[in-house]
Amino acid sequence: MTESILKEYFENKINSEILSADLNGSIKKLTYDTSQISVIEMESDSEFEVDQTHLNKILNDALNGNLTFDNLKTIASGLMFSDFFTWESENEIGERIANVIFELDNIGICFPITTENLKLWKLYLVSGVHKLKNE
Repeated sequence: MTESILKEYFENKINSEILSADLNGSIKKLTYDTSQISVIEMESDSEFEVDQTHLNKILNDALNGNLTFDNLKTIASGLMFSDFFTWESENEIGERIANVIFELDNIGICFPITTENLKLWKLYLVSGVHKLKNE
């Protein structure tokens, strides 16, 4: 995963096809239950703030078949460990953003990525009502 490509996607400078091509092969399976993400970090002193529209964009592209569920997991993992991408977690919407990123990154302990759950994450981002399902 290349942080500059994800940033350009969030800024609508590139489409989901280019992003997906960059994401493919970013995760290496180490053992049966562990993996490692390969990230090319931004060379920047500034930060990029992820907001609700950015998460809605990746969720919509996944619902429309433009990003795979694996792509979403890769994006979430990259965001979780990035020094470049940040989000405000001190307010209600920022807390929802943080929760969705965490849940997408931790599907083994949170919720599986399914079409229904993608819709429910979108609802949660807008309304604050969390109705995700494990099955």
